Parts: sequence; C-alpha cells; structure tokens
Amino acid sequence: MSFVKHILLCLLPVLLFYSSWPPHTLTGCIFVAFIPVLWTVFNFNTGEKKLPDGYLFVFLYLTFFLINFALTSWVMNAHWGGGLFASLFNASLMSSVFFLVYKLRKSYGNKHALIAFPLFWLAFEYLHLNWELTWPWLTLGNVFSHQTEWIQWYEYTGVLGGSLWVLIINVLLYLFAIELLKKQYRFATLISAVLIFTIPYFLSQQLTPLLVNPEDNPVKVVVVQPNYEPHFEKFSIPQHKQFERVETLLDSVWESNPDLIVLPETFITDWIWESRIERSPAIMSMKSWLKDHPSTQILTGASTGKVLSDSDSLKTTARKSIGGTWYEVFNTALLISAEDSVQVFHKSKLVPGAEMAPYSSLLKPFLDHFPIELGGTVGNFGVNDSIFNLNSNLGTLTPMICYESIFGEYVSKFVRKGTGWICIITNDGWWGDTFGHQQHHAYARLRAIETRRYVLRSANTGISSVIRPDGHVEQFLSYNEMGVLNATISPSSKYTYYVVHGDYVGRLASFLAIVYLLQLIIFHVNNRVLSRSRLKK
Repeated sequence: MSFVKHILLCLLPVLLFYSSWPPHTLTGCIFVAFIPVLWTVFNFNTGEKKLPDGYLFVFLYLTFFLINFALTSWVMNAHWGGGLFASLFNASLMSSVFFLVYKLRKSYGNKHALIAFPLFWLAFEYLHLNWELTWPWLTLGNVFSHQTEWIQWYEYTGVLGGSLWVLIINVLLYLFAIELLKKQYRFATLISAVLIFTIPYFLSQQLTPLLVNPEDNPVKVVVVQPNYEPHFEKFSIPQHKQFERVETLLDSVWESNPDLIVLPETFITDWIWESRIERSPAIMSMKSWLKDHPSTQILTGASTGKVLSDSDSLKTTARKSIGGTWYEVFNTALLISAEDSVQVFHKSKLVPGAEMAPYSSLLKPFLDHFPIELGGTVGNFGVNDSIFNLNSNLGTLTPMICYESIFGEYVSKFVRKGTGWICIITNDGWWGDTFGHQQHHAYARLRAIETRRYVLRSANTGISSVIRPDGHVEQFLSYNEMGVLNATISPSSKYTYYVVHGDYVGRLASFLAIVYLLQLIIFHVNNRVLSRSRLKK
C-alpha cells in the first residue's frame, strides 16, 4: 500500500467516529467506522512488499490517537497534561486490540481473527470499566446516547450490548465490501448485517410504549443550576454569596412545597468535618431554609473530611496534617432534612489522577510532581466502604457524583439495593463550553434506560435536566444558564435484566478473549521451540 493510501485509511475512521459521536448526529457512521482499520489489518503484508510489524502498530496508534484527541481533547480544559495523557494512553490500548487481531490473523487465519476482534474489543472496554486506570468515555455503546429510540433494549444488555451491535455490523459490512472487491456478488452477508441492525432497532420501538403509565407515589422535585464558572468563580466567591443566589432561585418554588431540592457537586465549598457536620455553618444555613418546609429535603454536594484513628492511618487515602493528625478527604453528597441527621455519601468511582493515584505505588511519584487540581483539592480521596442509598421521606434515592454516572454496572448495584430514582450531581464547567458537558449529560440518558429509573441531573454549570426512564429529556437548562427545574417524578421498584445481571456481555467476551489470547501465546511458544530444534539439527 502506498503512503497516501495509509494516510487516507488513517483519517477516514477519525472522520467517521467524529461524525457519529455525540453531540453530532450522524450516528449511523459508527457502523462502518472500523472498516478502514479492518481492511488495513487484514491486508497488511499480504503483497510482495513487506513492512515491519512495527509500521502497522504506528499506523494504528496514530489513527486511534487522532480519534481520541478529536473526541476528548476537551479534557485538557481541566488539565492539559491529564487530557493529553488520556488520549495517548487510550490510543495505546485500542491499537493493541487490533495488533492482537493482526497477530491472530497471521497465526490462525482471517476467520478466527474476525471472530476474535469483537471479543478483544469488548474485553478492552470491560477492563476499562473496572480497573484503576479507568477511562470508559469512548465505550462504543455510548455513541447512541442521542438516539435513545434505537436502544431501549439496553435494559437487557447495558451499554456493552450496544458495543457488540456496532462491532458485529462492522465485521459483516467489511466482509461484504471484500466480496464486492472480489466481484463475488453474494448478498447473504449484507442481508445478515441489515437484519442484525433492524431487529434490535424495531425491538426498541416496541419497548418504548411500555413506559407510559407512571407508578404511584409521585415525588415533587426541584433541580437547581447555580451557574458558576469553576476555574475562576466557583471556588473564589464566598459561600454566603453562593447561598444568596440559590435562595433567590428557590423563592419561586416554595409554594409548590417540593419533596426534594437537588443542588450540584461541591455546592458547599466551605470545608466540613464530618464529626461536626450538624454544627457546620453551611449545614445550619441550609436547615434554616427548611424551617417552614419540614417535609422538604435538600441533596447537595460538599467537600468533607474525617479524622482517622491510628488503626486507619495506614489507608492509601490517609493524609497527615501539619499537626500530625491523620484524616481523609471526600467528594461528598449530603441529604439534609429540617430535623433529622444529615445523611452522608462519598464518591467512590474516582477520576484517575485528579482524585486518586491509580496503582499508587507505581504512579504516585509522577502524580506528586504533576498533580491535577480540581476545586482546590488534590490527591487520593476516600471512598464509601459499602454500597448504600440515601433515605428520603418518599423512598430511597441513589446519588451519583459526576464521573460515577458513566459506569452502568456500578449504578445498577445501587438500584439492586432498592433505589426509586437516581440523582446525578456534577460540575461540568471544568471542561468549558465543549463536547465534554454535552457527552456527559447524554450518557446519563443511558443510565435511565438501563435501570428504568428517573434521572435528575444538577450541574453547577453544564446541562441540568430531568430524564425519563426511557431516556427522553423532559426538561433541561443549557450550559451557562442559571435557573431551576420543577418536575414530578415517579419512583420505580422494578429491576431490569441488566440491573440484575450487570455487564455479563463484557464478562463473557473477556473469558473468550483470554482463551484466544492463550492460544496465540501457545502458538508462538510452539513456533519458537520448533525453530530452536531445527537449528540444533
């Protein structure tokens, strides 16, 4: 292949991914986005001119780096080094998937390589949801977050079911393209691809009408978007000034006697020690808002700390004060009532680099020199010791803090504990007015479908919204818009198949991918043994 062809084959999937991914609406492009890469991998070194395998890896790496950078470079608005590292590292993992497919093709032929490709990719996505270097933003199934009418069946498969859908259709359309190039006009492959697309699509249309009848016990909610720019405003404006703005916004809602008011992540910026939380000035001020509305509760974000005993000081999240006291820092959600004690929930899916040092024994020295600072705090945060929900006056609710909301199986664990609805509190302004806040909001729609729960989303600034259990956005506030949303939601007690079984698609694919990987290792070991024995002869 000529150099110009390589450049075109590199840029074409970048264009297709970019066009298909939210907020863009050419979603169907994702079903052909992998075809140029597959063509390169399955035709590399099949002619007379041979190139080193490293050339292929560089081509793959450049392709996936450009894809990652095009779709997630907005992370650099929060921290340029962290954003660049995310693109570089993710590209290396994606390239490795295709390089393994290439090696398998050379060892076992095209058929096994094409079967292994979806398995390896799904295993990579499942790994990215469950290890400490987690960055599952570009999980393929997320691409349909603006086309929720296509994917109502996520209540059975979760987002990885969408990834499998994309991968299978890409493989079938690649095979059909090869048949056309060889002038073999057999349309069985194309018909298979069309059926695999249309059956889930039409199934989705049938599932949607099942959600029209609301359940009993409606809950009146208010979602607040205070609208503070986080880099220069949010953490420099005094707390009482921020309270005044929200009090003014709430003046219009008290007459409706709401059951729950939802405020964003780190709305309370003044430091709170959890042992003295009831005496915190910020908490006392918010309880005063509820004095004449005892049935109303407030869910809000805060930064809290907890002093550790000597036995807890060995935690990797423990910090030592100048006075020698060991303590932990938390990104926290608080449920505040007029009379009852404050309920505390700690964010536990932490942002690598910003809130936790992944594999700290290896990477902590690097992160100590190049810290990522968000909201004036840096370093390892503490987490919850168990899965639990918060108990409101009208049922249990699940608070998800920012990054936690992109982990479907993680959210489903809370739903299995009996939650009636989900609240996402976030601060998407770190990324500016970019694709970041739009994608993050869109992914919340997937959690609604997977769990069939209402999702309330309060952003400091970004997109605050009320999302129905079918993923439809009922109300929203745009980026850089101050205001409140009034809604009545219906809690649910039903469990979807996905809530019960989680990411079973990823677990099964990972098992089969390991089998293929072991076969590949055995093949190369046997080849080396044979080569050595021949040399001895």
